Amino acid sequence: MFDAMTTAAVSLKDVHLSLPSRAGTVDILRGVDLTVKPGEALGIVGPSGSGKTTLLMVIAGLERASRGEVTVAGQSLSGKSEDDLAAFRRDNVGIVFQSFHLIPTMTALENVAVPLEFRGTKDAMAIAEDKLKRVGLGHRLTHYPGQLSGGEQQRVAIARALASGARIIIADEPTGNLDHVTGEQIIRLLFDLRGQEGTSLLLVTHDRSLAQRCDRVAEVLDGKIVAGAHP
Repeated sequence: MFDAMTTAAVSLKDVHLSLPSRAGTVDILRGVDLTVKPGEALGIVGPSGSGKTTLLMVIAGLERASRGEVTVAGQSLSGKSEDDLAAFRRDNVGIVFQSFHLIPTMTALENVAVPLEFRGTKDAMAIAEDKLKRVGLGHRLTHYPGQLSGGEQQRVAIARALASGARIIIADEPTGNLDHVTGEQIIRLLFDLRGQEGTSLLLVTHDRSLAQRCDRVAEVLDGKIVAGAHP
């Protein structure tokens, strides 16, 4: 059981990830150590190809570390089956990508509610409606993604990430497809919701000024965290 008061939200110890390529094995992560406290906002920066997104994927259980200890929300991810990892993500991690990953044939309400229905959540529609209202889309419940602006689609994605009751929100360049004004609105929303919900926020961004609005900034370089690994 995850005790949000005493257990680190994220703990990585000497994490490595190597992947095969035509040129041979490529070391993507090379001995990463990282601690994120419950409720903490962590900005993650670094050049393209440094391993930032891969780091998030390991934390979310979407990539398996080659070696090292990965503990998220009090659970060790080592040795979990794919089904167990899917259940872990469903219950603990909300993910917001640069591209919104909404189902075009479903309304905003359905996009948020359907994942809840798959897990057997009671009152899925009511929960989805509440989360959409929280992100300012109470008037857009029956609209389809094609009828929504980019900023509104990202708000739907954020509502979907929050709807499961996730304690950790992972955001990978969440403003990358948005104009500056809309991007700023999305960032304010993420920080506001993080404060209201008490979630930890891991934010990958190329914008250092944005990262510095987090409680702490971790810098990734050549597969390692070279600064800001621990509170």
